[in-house]
Amino acid sequence: MTAYIEYKLDNDTTILVETNSPEDNMGTTKVGLMDDMGNIIQSAEQTLGDAFDAVHKSVVIMRSRLQELKADEVEVTFGLKATGDAGNFAIGKVGAEANYSVKLKWKNT
Repeated sequence: MTAYIEYKLDNDTTILVETNSPEDNMGTTKVGLMDDMGNIIQSAEQTLGDAFDAVHKSVVIMRSRLQELKADEVEVTFGLKATGDAGNFAIGKVGAEANYSVKLKWKNT
């Protein structure tokens, strides 16, 4: 059985985001019905846009700090995981154990 969090979009449509097991989804409320496959669908307490606001703020801060290094190229990779806690997003694991993967390049000029 798979669990999903249902987020409302700005145009009054919805999107389902796969999440952990239903037991991990504190802070959400169950939608009245399961889907035809027996998957649990829970409604987020915020919109998808609201959930991404925190991600946006963290990326803005990261970009500002990394610009101080004056690298010619910067690549940041991270994974997002939908959590049941009020329908937020958490930074998920990327690679073996890292939450963020940061690649900086300086060219000899």
